[in-house]
Amino acid sequence: MRIALSAFPLLYLLSCTGVTTPPRTDIGVQLYTVRGEMERDAFATLRHVAALGFGEVEFAGAYGNPPEALCAETRKLGLGVAAAHADWQKLRRDPSAAIAEAKALCADTVMLAWLPPEERRTREQWENWINQLNRANELARAEGLALAYHAHDFEFEQVGGIRPIDLLMEGLDPQIGFELDTYWIAKAGLDPLQFLKDHADRVTHLHLKDMAADGSMADVGNGVLDIEAIVAQARAQGVKHFLVERDDAPDPWASLATSLDSLRPMALQRRAPSIPSGATKP
Repeated sequence: MRIALSAFPLLYLLSCTGVTTPPRTDIGVQLYTVRGEMERDAFATLRHVAALGFGEVEFAGAYGNPPEALCAETRKLGLGVAAAHADWQKLRRDPSAAIAEAKALCADTVMLAWLPPEERRTREQWENWINQLNRANELARAEGLALAYHAHDFEFEQVGGIRPIDLLMEGLDPQIGFELDTYWIAKAGLDPLQFLKDHADRVTHLHLKDMAADGSMADVGNGVLDIEAIVAQARAQGVKHFLVERDDAPDPWASLATSLDSLRPMALQRRAPSIPSGATKP
């Protein structure tokens, strides 16, 4: 927690003077981690994410803001946009609208973030989703975007005598990528590093979160997962997007600062503009 306790006063002083803040890395943030802050002031939240030293973001909605305005803010701050998570209902009901929102957010990938239990009880439901995602992928490709699927733990539980992850790997167009979540795949009882090696041609994004000894979520570096080996393997395989996330962080900003501190030795630095005044914590 060293950085979490000391970083904010430094960031405040730097932001008041317009001086470039801690070195910008290629590590990103899934903004669901700071969803409360995004709801209160999305623009101040993006400024603070940049001030911490993150290099890109992954949206989980626009939080009532014009997507184009959020896109413009990320560009002003020098933040990349790794992907935009799409609501499952929107992606099924109107995939073109979900794709248009992702594009307006400056994302080059639209991501199916999650499926509720009632949508994944049977093999037939999974096969229907595979068909829908393949159709959505065609629409996304026509707009110059990619489509990807975020895996949790439930994809590894047997449904109708088969694991949904196997149905997805076999049935989805090979152009559709996967977002590997290090915590959730470990929660399912698998080795994230081995899964990454076994599916080198499919994993396009990584969600980096650690697991405590009791199985709960932890900040990167405060758990039992070999995040360093996972990141090294992912880089060797050509994965481009490394995103910190913690679903249940008691203090989201402290969590992000702690995780980034642990990841800095594994990160690539990137050039970034000075963060404008007002980059303090929202």
